Amino acid sequence: MKQRIKTIGITGGIASGKSTIAGMLESLGADLIDADKICHELINTKEIALEITKRWGVHLQDNHGKIKRDALAEIVFSDEKEISALNSIIHPKAIEQIKSEIAKFHAEVTTEAIVLDAALLVESNLVDICDIVLFVDSDENRCSERVQNSRKWPLDEIEKREKFQGLLQQKRGISDVIINNNNSKEDTLSQVKDFWSQFITKK
Repeated sequence: MKQRIKTIGITGGIASGKSTIAGMLESLGADLIDADKICHELINTKEIALEITKRWGVHLQDNHGKIKRDALAEIVFSDEKEISALNSIIHPKAIEQIKSEIAKFHAEVTTEAIVLDAALLVESNLVDICDIVLFVDSDENRCSERVQNSRKWPLDEIEKREKFQGLLQQKRGISDVIINNNNSKEDTLSQVKDFWSQFITKK
């Protein structure tokens, strides 16, 4: 008899390595749901793009009618009221799509596990649909280094965005497993493999 399919939710701070760990789990056999990708795609659907331009202006659309995400981020991450407004526009549709994808994976005989990579896993109550919550622990200096290398953000951007996410200690506190992502990629992968064998392939 096949084991019950588990949904693994990944949480942690900005640039802690959540997507890296999600990719490692995918390489071990999990089906990946990327919430950020879903949100990015939803931003440019006709309905949501209209809501965004109605609130913040048509100047946020480029020549092809696509929402300029960097310009939108500059507005919403400067004001709690504005980020709440954006979340209220996008999150209901995103959560609906995430739940639909989870149901689809549950129906497939080949699914071993589902990994949900969502920046606002806790804040959006997506944690309630996860069987296991995995916290990615990474110190502040390493997070800053990753941001500067990959996202080219200003030095204060992590701090500005983190204040609109839940406290890291609260996220750590509700998590079932902690992955330490402060050392080498090989060390992190070893922890992920240990997690996989203990929680997913264990008979």
